[in-house]
Amino acid sequence: MSLFLFKPHVIRPDGTITTPDVIVDHVFLNGEIKSVNLLTSDLWQQTLEGESARSAYAITALGGGALIGPAVVLEPGPIVIARKAWRLNSLEGRIGQVLLNGVSLSEIGDPSDMIAAAGGSGDTLPRGFMLLRTAAGDASAAALVDKDAGRSLELRVVFEIAVRDRWGRDRPKPRYSVGPTQREVEHYL
Repeated sequence: MSLFLFKPHVIRPDGTITTPDVIVDHVFLNGEIKSVNLLTSDLWQQTLEGESARSAYAITALGGGALIGPAVVLEPGPIVIARKAWRLNSLEGRIGQVLLNGVSLSEIGDPSDMIAAAGGSGDTLPRGFMLLRTAAGDASAAALVDKDAGRSLELRVVFEIAVRDRWGRDRPKPRYSVGPTQREVEHYL
């Protein structure tokens, strides 16, 4: 069984922060189950030419109420989860005013509908669940903005194209070869 250990910094409205360890064993992207192995919090991602990414928000099961935070989904690859999150119940009654990259969450997909579809209710999800909803358009960054509370959570992913060689001609020569040799090897240590 694959598991992802999520270590978010949960920021409360008063500015205090807690950092729980959360085990995720089920991931749903736009209602479809995905492999937990796609989850990462690594902000540097190697991609191929032509691959795209979309901003998203993630709802994660946690005792005391679900968490909500920004994410970036690479297609077809990893799902990058921000390590900053809010309690979903701290947005109660104003989820329509919370924006993901300038678009209301209620326009992208209401969190309560996602939670209900996953078998939860209110801000409670089955243990180990993470639900993600992507926004339209390409984006390498995701920003959740709560205008009423004057706060935001941001995630920016840096893409490195796999076929580009950062070293170029300056790539160091190897000092040792692998396997047996017919001559004396000079040691550099």
